[in-house]
Amino acid sequence: MNNFVITIGRQIGSNGKEIAERVAERLGIKVYDKTLLEAAARESGLDSSVFENADEREAQSFMGNLFSIHGSLSTLMSGDSCMGPDQLFEIQSETILGIGEEESCIIVGRCAEYVLREHPRMASIFISADHEDRIKNIMRREMVERERAEEIIEKGDKRRRSYHDYYATTKWGEARCYDLCINASRMGIERTVELIYNYVKERFLL
Repeated sequence: MNNFVITIGRQIGSNGKEIAERVAERLGIKVYDKTLLEAAARESGLDSSVFENADEREAQSFMGNLFSIHGSLSTLMSGDSCMGPDQLFEIQSETILGIGEEESCIIVGRCAEYVLREHPRMASIFISADHEDRIKNIMRREMVERERAEEIIEKGDKRRRSYHDYYATTKWGEARCYDLCINASRMGIERTVELIYNYVKERFLL
């Protein structure tokens, strides 16, 4: 298999998505994020809104890590069918596996490093940033006050962690679970992009 896949986990406000896009541009490959949900919808014949409702941004852990949508629903409706979060995750995972077999790409979030753990040419990366930088990034991006930015960070990280740790045997954000962990505050976006680009080039002999 000549394809390689870069999976990127990231903290809220770490600029992880922008970094992923810039690395992909340097390498001439695609980034899959929300588009992955759309691909999963096309493959399964379900409306993409079903996957958006079960996206990692909305996942919540409670009562022994049971997942709920809007705090009470444990299943999602699509037409006349009833589809649970676990089934949606399975469909999405199969899409991730298919993409990994067909092309070189970057996949952001979605437990991709766990789903693709058997892929022979997969590099898993986690991007973090200093708390103060994350607050400033969220304030600028979302045009909100500091208090609201702190709330977005706290809730967003909690949702990503609960989503990831529910489905994966690895732990979200723990260094031992990734090939490369980077604090983007240390070098800034451009140098972080350069670091990842050089790492991938050396790792896969591109």
